[in-house]
Amino acid sequence: MNEIFAVNVAENRNFQRKFNAFYRVRQRPQAWYQAYFSYLERCKGRKPLFDEVIDEMYRLTGRYEPSFASKFVATLDPEQPVWDTWVLRNTGTKAPGYYSPTKLAGAKTAYKVIQRWYCEFLRSAEGRLVVELFDRMVAEHHQITDTKKIDFVLWQARTG
Repeated sequence: MNEIFAVNVAENRNFQRKFNAFYRVRQRPQAWYQAYFSYLERCKGRKPLFDEVIDEMYRLTGRYEPSFASKFVATLDPEQPVWDTWVLRNTGTKAPGYYSPTKLAGAKTAYKVIQRWYCEFLRSAEGRLVVELFDRMVAEHHQITDTKKIDFVLWQARTG
């Protein structure tokens, strides 16, 4: 992720390959990748909100993809959480149905629930302990936000 500000992400295939591997982005039409990385390049230097990104990606691609909207946001603002199956499960957040006519509004509400959960968890004794243990175990911990530390732990805690 350090590379994002050093290259033009809309054109740099090496960055795109790494990004896609890291976030497990696959099997999208070429037009989707072009729209996603061009928009990511345009947003560098600011911290776009999830609501803005999910709306713009829907406008650009016609696809409802809250997970990739959150990864976009979290890449530019590492204080923001990602949306994935494990985060939803561990935070007790229910995603709107893919075919729901109000899915975009529902996704925005769900993401706010995830953000609120992270804030509350990081203030809790358990959250502070998780961050403290992470810091003890990872030498480069000072380069990782507390939100990303929790993301990692939730992802590692996945089951089934």
